[in-house]
Amino acid sequence: MVNWVEVQAIANSVLVITSGGAIGYAGLQIANERKYRSVSNLEKQLSFFLSESFALARKQLAQDRLNAEGLVAWDVSNPPVSAFEVLDFYEHVGLLVKKGHLDVYDVWHTFYEWAQPVYVDLRPLIEDAESSYSDHYSDLRKLMRQMDEIQLGRMHAQHANHWALWTPERILEHYRYELETGGRRRRMNRLQRKQEAREKMDAQGGEGGGVDAGG
Repeated sequence: MVNWVEVQAIANSVLVITSGGAIGYAGLQIANERKYRSVSNLEKQLSFFLSESFALARKQLAQDRLNAEGLVAWDVSNPPVSAFEVLDFYEHVGLLVKKGHLDVYDVWHTFYEWAQPVYVDLRPLIEDAESSYSDHYSDLRKLMRQMDEIQLGRMHAQHANHWALWTPERILEHYRYELETGGRRRRMNRLQRKQEAREKMDAQGGEGGGVDAGG
């Protein structure tokens, strides 16, 4: 004689297991889709960063910040106008990180060495209460704190002073490099190789049904 209560209990158990598996699979699909979109969004930002127009914007900032004696003096009431286009780019990246469209580690890995010397050089404009632009760059400030935490974690083993990396001499070196190369050689080649590698992985992932979002 069939025990229908037992059969129903088994059926319910199977239904629960099947539903749990479906939910887990859907969650995995969503996670993979987010990773794919994050990599795609990073590629878009990197493409803009590598563009001729933005390379010229960064070079113009370097020209405005340097003279024969070194860094040009400025104050928050009279900032270099060329700073805004560069800072606005990083503010936009910060917004994308906040909204979950970019992974902060990927942004650190790709842009930190470019963004941080500019940020340190222009900190009064971004952070000072006297600056009329401090509210505008709230996402950039948060992004820099997050990236600094990653950098500090990397440097902790060496007991290194993080801010020692960005002395006036190092900032000068950054701007001089931008002037010499227009931001499009040597270190740009590194970013381009990184971009090409990611595009290759993306293409392979599309063929194989998966995406590797690793840097």
